[in-house]
Amino acid sequence: MKTTTAWEILAERETAALGKLSQRKRSLSLEKEHLEKRIKDIDKYILEYTSGLEEETGTEWSMQKINSNMKMVTQLASGRKELEKIHKECQLALEMVTSGIMKHQEELLKFNKVGENKRFKLDLIEKAKENKELDTLALNGFISGQR
Repeated sequence: MKTTTAWEILAERETAALGKLSQRKRSLSLEKEHLEKRIKDIDKYILEYTSGLEEETGTEWSMQKINSNMKMVTQLASGRKELEKIHKECQLALEMVTSGIMKHQEELLKFNKVGENKRFKLDLIEKAKENKELDTLALNGFISGQR
């Protein structure tokens, strides 16, 4: 039966936390990409509406049509501003998750190193014990051979 050391348990906890944070990072990255795509789409729509306004101002367009297009551009710009705000929040969350991942990786490395050192010391103690037993057996054999 293998005994689990405290360092192994701590390392397992850090690994689990890293898994959760990595999953959260992937989720945030996908959300960020989606937001960037939506912002680009809005930019494209704004460009279409504003270029349409420039083309049609030379011809006789009704004031109602121009106002309608201007309202649409304003709404698109407002929506873009909201998406940029959400995008910044997402970026901040992504940076925080990345920072958390780095901290947990450092802790995991520490726990693994301490566990490794502990196993090495236990192996040395075990080998010293075996050598002492072998020396005792050899000495007993030598003494009994001398009699």
